[in-house]
Amino acid sequence: MIFLMVLSTSRRSSRTGQRAHMHHLAWGVVCVLLLLSIGGLWVHAQSLENQNTALEKQVTSLQSRGETTCVVDSSWKANDDRTLTALGRQYLVHTPAVFRTDTYYPLVMFYPGKGNTAEVGKRVYGLDTLPAILVYPSPTPSTDGSLAWEGAPYSSHADDVAFTSAILDKLQAELCVDKKKTYAVGMSNGGGFASLLSCRLADRFAAFAVASGAMYAPSGECTPATPRPLINIHGDNDGIVPYEGSFVRHLPHIDSWAATRAHKNGCKGSSTTSPAINQIVTVWTNCTNGATVENIRMVGGGHAWGQVPNDTLWQFLSRYSL
Repeated sequence: MIFLMVLSTSRRSSRTGQRAHMHHLAWGVVCVLLLLSIGGLWVHAQSLENQNTALEKQVTSLQSRGETTCVVDSSWKANDDRTLTALGRQYLVHTPAVFRTDTYYPLVMFYPGKGNTAEVGKRVYGLDTLPAILVYPSPTPSTDGSLAWEGAPYSSHADDVAFTSAILDKLQAELCVDKKKTYAVGMSNGGGFASLLSCRLADRFAAFAVASGAMYAPSGECTPATPRPLINIHGDNDGIVPYEGSFVRHLPHIDSWAATRAHKNGCKGSSTTSPAINQIVTVWTNCTNGATVENIRMVGGGHAWGQVPNDTLWQFLSRYSL
């Protein structure tokens, strides 16, 4: 009898222990779930905070440019080509392959050489592949009947600086143009005009590229109102615009022109290298406003575009902003 009572008591004690163990286990599970829930809420809160921080940075960036919205007519598409007008003159516009109507893009203005139309500039020089909005203004007939830009002795005396400014006004109003990343590029007579723009419209362009440029005096000797970065490429066997210059044609020696521009940009140091067997590259640094000047002398090179790849020009230009 005593044995049965002890056994019964032992069983009750065992069941009570099991219930207590299950009770503690259940509370443990609840606590774990609560901790996981709290942890999930914390992670979600951190994620929201990170997203808000990123959005604040984007808004701050846009506000710093004076731009808080970007609205473009939905008819604009990627790889779009259009002919537009400003001041009664035509210009061509090409949007990049990555184009979206809610995104800001750099803009490149290209000026072809004497005798070339905007259509030729667009078709021949391969700049449409750049990740930017490309603009090809149309030149006017020169005194000898061929097309040309302001600054050359044979130009029509049209105000191409005002034309360029009007184009920028229209496109910055119609497209999402990053006003801080607008660049001017030119070839030959167009290169000389790009160098003139670096003096006359320095407040609207962040950097400039000149290829086989014809920097006729006095326009070619201009002083930038605000120094801006400039890269110059010229073949030393150029039979159209001689590297050594021409006293009769009022063309400067290219080395002297680049050194003078560097001096006007307030550069304090320079270095010369030969990264390729056919290149002599001089770079002037420590310049006012970071306005680096780079001169690439193509050994044996002629009067031609593409002696330096377009990607090299873009790498130089895209480093700079207003």
